[in-house]
Amino acid sequence: MIMVGTLTAAIGTSSRAESARAGKEAAEQALAQLPGFEPKLAFVFASSWFNQLPLLQAIAGVLEDIPLIGASTAGEILSNGPASHTCIVVLLSSFSLKWATGFAENIDQAPRKAGQQVAYMATKTFSSQQRLGFLFFGDGLVARYGDVMRGMQEVLGTNALLVGGMAGDDLRFTQTFQYHRQQVITGGIVGAIIGGDGALGIGLEHGFAPISKPRRVTRASANVLLELDRKPAASVYEEYLGSDTVGRMRQEGLTRQSLAYPLGIQAEGSSRFLLRTVASFQNDGSLKCTGEILEGSWMQLMISSRSLALDAARRAAQEAIQTVTKPACVLVFSSFARPKLQGSHTASEEVAAIRQVVGSAVPLAGFYTYGEQGPADSDAMHNHVSMQTGSVLVVAIGS
Repeated sequence: MIMVGTLTAAIGTSSRAESARAGKEAAEQALAQLPGFEPKLAFVFASSWFNQLPLLQAIAGVLEDIPLIGASTAGEILSNGPASHTCIVVLLSSFSLKWATGFAENIDQAPRKAGQQVAYMATKTFSSQQRLGFLFFGDGLVARYGDVMRGMQEVLGTNALLVGGMAGDDLRFTQTFQYHRQQVITGGIVGAIIGGDGALGIGLEHGFAPISKPRRVTRASANVLLELDRKPAASVYEEYLGSDTVGRMRQEGLTRQSLAYPLGIQAEGSSRFLLRTVASFQNDGSLKCTGEILEGSWMQLMISSRSLALDAARRAAQEAIQTVTKPACVLVFSSFARPKLQGSHTASEEVAAIRQVVGSAVPLAGFYTYGEQGPADSDAMHNHVSMQTGSVLVVAIGS
């Protein structure tokens, strides 16, 4: 536990195999660290291997009426590094910060409406005029988050800070889960407005650099990249990796080579790249990617390294605490691709690098995601919110 001003944070964890016992233990552990403080908001990050409903009901049984949001994971992040098959409960208590939660379902069918609904539900019960940001967790298997963001902005405003991690399912890519109070949903989105007297800091970095010449996206539809420079999109991989390698990638789907060589999108007027991992190579030469592709943007093949990955983690942490003088809690949402690509040792070093920047006493927790959502540029207006893959997102809450 750490107390900064009027904000107190505590974290409980459990790796018990039985779902209800794991949820109860993690919640009780977090609650025991807050004697004399009343928790106001809970975050839950849990492995998809748990039986989800008994897990959440056990947590809610301990926390009672405390507002709760969270998601299933592609691996968990603890203070000392990566974990698996773990349940994490983060509790926040504050007299100065205010919160309100919401949820929406069926985002794949009506993404814009879902964005409107989750934001509107939260605003209905939000008691402060000062909003710091909207933190959310959505189904990581849904690609059309551009429309979800537009729906949120229609309710919260175009300058609202929208930030979140996309739920995972331990790399099975079949079904993810989102948590709102005692309810487990799938194909949905949950979120919380954070406001009042405090500070919310964001850092989003990936550490990939371009290795190919820029190509114009001449044809794309949602998350499917059809043509680059009026040629089949897969030609960029054939040019750099060879047709035999691309043939194997087409047969195997999401491979280590797909993770090692994502596509980088550079929007007009921006110096930064948004990453898109190729989930599958289609027979017509198109590429199904992990996020939306905008026609007219520039795209390059990207590559990273251990040193670039660790530098990115440090920069993300530094950006997050720039506007937070005293962080009371740090949440880390890192792409599942990072430990899979760089290895568990580098993943541990990445958490240690973040810890070195934010301080050893600050409670830290998070999870490995299927996508990270935040401002594309740290110095940009909040309405330049974009889905990222392959990156590390650091959220600092404090004063």
